[in-house]
Amino acid sequence: MKEFVGKTLTRKVPFMDGEVEVRVLTVADAKAVEARSKAINENNPEEQIEILRFVIRMAVVGAEELTDEEIDGFPVQELTKLSESVMGMEEQGNG
Repeated sequence: MKEFVGKTLTRKVPFMDGEVEVRVLTVADAKAVEARSKAINENNPEEQIEILRFVIRMAVVGAEELTDEEIDGFPVQELTKLSESVMGMEEQGNG
């Protein structure tokens, strides 16, 4: 099993009438998302958007360097579906 340590899995998921490649979250990634989620005020929409940006940057291949403004230019519904896909892959045993 040691040969799999550090191996990154990806999946293609639909996004805006196309596809993006998404990293399957590791246990450490899931813990980071959970910690970030606990730190935000769920009643503050701006903080909810911040966790969405965090997940997108962490999981979507090529999104690491996107600015807040660039991410904010995407439709909220598309980003939400993408984030749900990312988190769903983690919940469903990585795919």
